[in-house]
Amino acid sequence: MTLNETTQIMANEIVSILADNKPTIYLFGSVALDDFRLGWSDIDIVVLTERKITDEQADVLVGLRQSLLERYPENPYFRLFEGGMRSASAFLNDANERTVYWGTSGQRITDTWKLDSFGMVELLNSGILLYGDDIRPEMLPPTYAQMRDDISRHVQTIRMHGDSVGWLLDIARGIYTLRIGKVITKTAAGEWALENDICPSVHLLMANASSTADFFPLHNEDAMQKAVAIRKEPQNYSREDKIIAREIVSRFADVIDSEFAETIHLFAESELQHMGIAHTTLSLIQNKDGVSVWRVEADKNSYVIKCFDKAEHRREITNYQVLTSLGIPTLKVIAHTDFSIVLEDIERSKYRLGVADDMNSPKAMALVGAWYKTLHENGRKYASEHSLYDECDCLTLENISKIKEQTGTSDLQVWVVIEKNFDALKSVAIKLPRTLTYNDFYYTNLAVARDNSCALVFDYNLLGKGYVYADIRNVYSSLGEEAKAAFLSAYGQFNGQEKDVDDVISLLVNLHFACERENFPNWALESLEQVKDGRLLAAVNKLLGVTQ
Repeated sequence: MTLNETTQIMANEIVSILADNKPTIYLFGSVALDDFRLGWSDIDIVVLTERKITDEQADVLVGLRQSLLERYPENPYFRLFEGGMRSASAFLNDANERTVYWGTSGQRITDTWKLDSFGMVELLNSGILLYGDDIRPEMLPPTYAQMRDDISRHVQTIRMHGDSVGWLLDIARGIYTLRIGKVITKTAAGEWALENDICPSVHLLMANASSTADFFPLHNEDAMQKAVAIRKEPQNYSREDKIIAREIVSRFADVIDSEFAETIHLFAESELQHMGIAHTTLSLIQNKDGVSVWRVEADKNSYVIKCFDKAEHRREITNYQVLTSLGIPTLKVIAHTDFSIVLEDIERSKYRLGVADDMNSPKAMALVGAWYKTLHENGRKYASEHSLYDECDCLTLENISKIKEQTGTSDLQVWVVIEKNFDALKSVAIKLPRTLTYNDFYYTNLAVARDNSCALVFDYNLLGKGYVYADIRNVYSSLGEEAKAAFLSAYGQFNGQEKDVDDVISLLVNLHFACERENFPNWALESLEQVKDGRLLAAVNKLLGVTQ
């Protein structure tokens, strides 16, 4: 039985089961792209219905592959079908709903399923409609940012499980998409990688390996050449032929990591296009840790766009929305997506960027004090009702152990006292009233009105919840005396007893983040000195005296 005959039988069976639910059936992926290889490829399928699939229909569909295999035991294709079946509404809106899922490792009835961006591109551009009405005009194509996200997640999987030559083709396809912004077949991606000399050879890898035996199964051939050859004729190779040393895959994954940094311009361009923002020039201001910042010049306007390659940094987009909703002054948000945010350009606004002299300016710091007062007053209710980043979350016995080991202070009595009374120390910090806290003050994050009427701080990646004094100390500890007095006067009253807690907690938090760095930073040296000279122990004993 041929592949085409098999797909027709599968489609007829699905239509029969869903006869009263108006199914639409698509094939996509390697079959639709003429890149299917028996012994390697899957048969990707999507089934979308008019209404939610019933329990009875789901029970039959989930075992359909096995049923057809029993009926056609010599057929090599039925087991290869993979994909999802759910209502068109749930698919289009990414809603939770009863879904039948077929995968490589089995099948199940679930509530969640969606195509990744690569599958969606293949479905939209080359999918084959087997049955029903074509509803692809209602589907939104994935953005370049979404494809970057899926590539990033896939690379993480590759690093954990990459011991087959197939992973090299996945990486090559990811690099092609990052550079070109389009999706091609895995075979074509492997050939493209060879043509453009972007994959590390076996010889380069062996030069740095502890043992050449780790790489001997490749017989000194180029790893990608081997992968492409197996992809084209997989039935000519054994399972053992497809195995590859993880070090080779990992080294090629390093190539794709560098591609993220080298393709940030395309990332920013695509996000602006997605938001409908026309521009004449786009110039890089800063690129650090997966966050790129750009100046966008339009005809008569200038903006700044921040693009976030890492999911953990995208909370800043939400934080701008939260602060604005609470009446807390921020830079004006022009537009945003799930991956980037466009802001007014400070240099073309009513504000000026902060400078080092502002840290000693009573006038500037009085304005900062007023902003923090608004932040804390308006943020209390929100902080009490939402789960947010809290610096106290990093206070664990495991992290305390890491601090004392990495700082070489394990023999000091202070750690014995802290570990013995850890629950009490953390409890008193957690029980302090919470509000929104900025946590990252410095003049580089400051904007001061040109007429000196107000000021605000920006960059909200570390915005979270905490106790008031931690935020106040974060500001005034770096100010000159007159500026400090002006800040505190403008801020007004606060609970000074929180200082006893902060004298312990802030130091531990500081050391925790310092020990997370590859090299111990200079900004944490004073905290480490307080551990060594007994000031931390004195602060701990004082706090324990208050709590007991």
